[in-house]
Amino acid sequence: MRFKAVAVAAVLAAGVAGATQAADVSEQGAKDLFGNLTYFLPDDIAKSGGISVKPVSSHYEVTYDLRALFDKLNVSGFDISGLKPLTMLATPQDSGLWNIEGNNAFDITARSKPGSAADMEFRYALASSNFQGVFDPALHYLRSMDMKGNGITFATKTSDENSGVQKNDATVDSVGYTLSSADSGEPGRLDVKMSGSLQSLYDKISSDDTTLGEIKVAAIDFNAGATKLPLKAVNSLLHFVSEHKDQKTLSDPDSLALKALLMNAMPIAGSFEESISAKDISVTSPFGDGGLQKLGYFFKIAGPANAMSADFGLNAEKLTLATGLVPEDYIAFIPDAADFQIQVPNLNFSALMEILQQTDFNKPESDAALDEKLQQAMFPDGTVSINFPKISAVSGLYDVEATGSMRGWLNEKDRVSMKMTVLVRDLDKTIAAVQESAKTKPDLSQLSFGLMMAKGFAKTDADGRSRWDIEISDAGGVTVNGQVMK
Repeated sequence: MRFKAVAVAAVLAAGVAGATQAADVSEQGAKDLFGNLTYFLPDDIAKSGGISVKPVSSHYEVTYDLRALFDKLNVSGFDISGLKPLTMLATPQDSGLWNIEGNNAFDITARSKPGSAADMEFRYALASSNFQGVFDPALHYLRSMDMKGNGITFATKTSDENSGVQKNDATVDSVGYTLSSADSGEPGRLDVKMSGSLQSLYDKISSDDTTLGEIKVAAIDFNAGATKLPLKAVNSLLHFVSEHKDQKTLSDPDSLALKALLMNAMPIAGSFEESISAKDISVTSPFGDGGLQKLGYFFKIAGPANAMSADFGLNAEKLTLATGLVPEDYIAFIPDAADFQIQVPNLNFSALMEILQQTDFNKPESDAALDEKLQQAMFPDGTVSINFPKISAVSGLYDVEATGSMRGWLNEKDRVSMKMTVLVRDLDKTIAAVQESAKTKPDLSQLSFGLMMAKGFAKTDADGRSRWDIEISDAGGVTVNGQVMK
């Protein structure tokens, strides 16, 4: 069941999985295209009528019968309505590439069958969409694509005697997606770039007639890119899985073939990065309201296979919270901007490939033994390092920034060393604000005392910021600006 669902999803997402190289359109061409479309699918789904191809003028019309596909997936417990066929046009080019295009809309509802523990209903609708792109049958992948959609609705409803009616209703005005690619310089591998946007997200959460919360986001943008994706090798691997999905164990030749396919797909990418940003976020709830002007995220992994670095970051601007969520005396201390970045360096993925090469798929090791092997391969000295390129928070009352690194021993949980530099601008202003708030909030008195002590150990940089260079040894010793504290 799981493989069938994944295989169907892959075919629907790819649209076309390969075709003949000629620009002529014929009945034989339709048969060849159908064979390629069902390349990864089990025979029962391929022969179910869920996918059909027919020549029409200068192109092929591909139809996905969602009802037939869902029937073969044996989705039980729900009655599904609105499963209308989706269509796509595929036009062969003399270059061997294919132009694809389509315009579709759907409105699908799934309801739990009578007798279920809870009465559940799901609805997913798309008022309109259009896409066009270029497909490369040799790689079984899109070379480029532009897609737009409007009027998206996602709703859930759950009813039972104890909890009443719980509803979640979400809408999106429009979405867009763009894909582009280029040869990476290695056979069968592509460099890929993706970008997309979402406009006007609204989500309402309710219980019976009571609104529990509302979320609004003006826009969400994302960008992603990867180099040296082994698309051809991955397709070969998927085809192998499709052919051997019913086998509980592999023969020795098949086991060696699988290992060769896996190794050919490694490394899975030369590099990968993605970023997501959302703007004008607002949250309304019975406990109080809040919002963010901007929220961002990024992830990147790059470098040589035996020493890759993984970078992760979060940032936020203009956080607002109602007094119902935060006491009024603390609102001024909410940061106007915050940034958090971490890096894990020297990840040895080459060693992981060596472990894979040594694996016997018919005699798998225990999870504990495999985990230990992977840990030793990735971190041969038994330690893991984490860098903090930037941690910062800024408001009208403070301006704090920290950078540093930490090292931990994997087999000694309490053994850690750290180096950190902390910089604070206008420390006296911050201390004065805390002391003033402490007059009505006694719990801030300890913070005020701690800041005064920290000021005594601080050095002053050329730009006027207070500075603390903090070191913690793996033996537990602590120094601040060269003074031994412990």
